[in-house]
Amino acid sequence: MAENTARPRRRRSTAALERLESARRRRAEQLERERANERRIDEALGPFAEAAAAVEGIERKRDSRITALEQQLKRKLAELDRQKEVKTGEHHRRCDEVRADAAMEIAEWREVMSASVRQIRAAEVTLSATATLLGLPVKAVTALLRDSADDEAEASAPTSTAPKASAGRFSAPGVDGAPPVNDAAPDSEVIDQTVPDVGDASAGVDECTAHQEMSD
Repeated sequence: MAENTARPRRRRSTAALERLESARRRRAEQLERERANERRIDEALGPFAEAAAAVEGIERKRDSRITALEQQLKRKLAELDRQKEVKTGEHHRRCDEVRADAAMEIAEWREVMSASVRQIRAAEVTLSATATLLGLPVKAVTALLRDSADDEAEASAPTSTAPKASAGRFSAPGVDGAPPVNDAAPDSEVIDQTVPDVGDASAGVDECTAHQEMSD
């Protein structure tokens, strides 16, 4: 009896030892995995911290460089604005000089045109016929005659220092609404302009013009 009861106890003790051994191995494996994970974490934390510090340094450097570039851009824009003002002033001055030179040349050529009109009128050609011949409105021919008369009056005045009356009208292009005359060939360009209808030209002559025609 005693021999029969002792054997099962030894079997139960062996099974318990096996379970404990299995539990111990699982715990050891778990600890080993945890230590391995800790090593992995430690290995990852080092490069991460280094990269984070590098990123912060790069961001600071980036912000500093961008700020410097923005300030440089502001200085360059301010300098460009100053240069623009200078260039704009020079441009306006040159334009004024060109206009003044053109006005002087136009005045000289208008004197030629005025003399030609006076010569045509001296040949007993009526005002409307002169306008038709030259392809100009009657008002334009009248203005040329008036300029010529003003020039003669100014030339006859010994102490007159006033500028020519016709010169004031030369700043605007054309002759009293007529197209501008080319400096190189004033007579040819005037003649090449569209010749107005004779009836329309004569219809625009006012009483003063008609009286002038009769007196001429």
